Amino acid sequence: MGDSYPSVLCVDDDPEVLELLKEHFTLQGFIVLTASNGVEACLQVKRWAPKAVILDLLIPRLGGIGTLSRIRAFNPTIPVILLSDTVSARDLVATAGLGVTGTFAKPLDLHAISEALAKAGVTVPAAFTATAVLARRGKPRARVLLVDDEPQFREMLAEYLVGENFEVLEAGSGEEALSKAPDWQPDLILLDLMMAGIGGLETLRRVKILMPDACVIMVTAVDDLDVARSALAAGASDYVTKPFTFDYLDAVLHIHVPSDHTDVETDETHPSITRSELPSEP
Repeated sequence: MGDSYPSVLCVDDDPEVLELLKEHFTLQGFIVLTASNGVEACLQVKRWAPKAVILDLLIPRLGGIGTLSRIRAFNPTIPVILLSDTVSARDLVATAGLGVTGTFAKPLDLHAISEALAKAGVTVPAAFTATAVLARRGKPRARVLLVDDEPQFREMLAEYLVGENFEVLEAGSGEEALSKAPDWQPDLILLDLMMAGIGGLETLRRVKILMPDACVIMVTAVDDLDVARSALAAGASDYVTKPFTFDYLDAVLHIHVPSDHTDVETDETHPSITRSELPSEP
């Protein structure tokens, strides 16, 4: 697939700083991931492969240097902006044998940080800026019920889907999904497999009783053919395995969006899914 929304990971244990960064880069058209400690940051990098990382030097659990070292192990070339009140921050990083795209002190100069990212090639394609999206947005592509008990994952995915012109309703559990789905009548349901309370498979079975024609796409961190077969046998239309890229998710959704909801104003083409078909039962 061609251009898509780039993502940036912001890491800071100060909620106000995180909110400031998120608001700034969201308005620029980025998908903004957040983390408040080093371990969480590493998981986000592995899961979503962001285009850049904005990292506070003084964060709990691994610290800035330890976190940067692990991020570099995942992706040696990813641009990293370091935030620090320490004037010798770049020297500390260099001593550790690491490099960063830029170092900025707090209070933050957000414009300068954006310029540093742009020089590193991390920009939002013109077609995906907030102004361009609003200008071309018409009838929503489809209604999506997003069901996941992990709030940060659900919030981030909802933000992406809204940016892709889907109408999104969130549910944090199978019980909540079952209470909302019949009245809202979603076109698609993205349903997490592993949830507390009613699990994904049981939620799927109950959804299909309430709404036999519902298109349900399972989201699972378990790449298990038996689990996939069980979901498909219970009525799921498809499944995606975490971690997945936004491009891959959009291609899956494009296949299942009802034709009468397709945005006729866009001329983008979407490649077909390349995932191999499930092996047939012996």
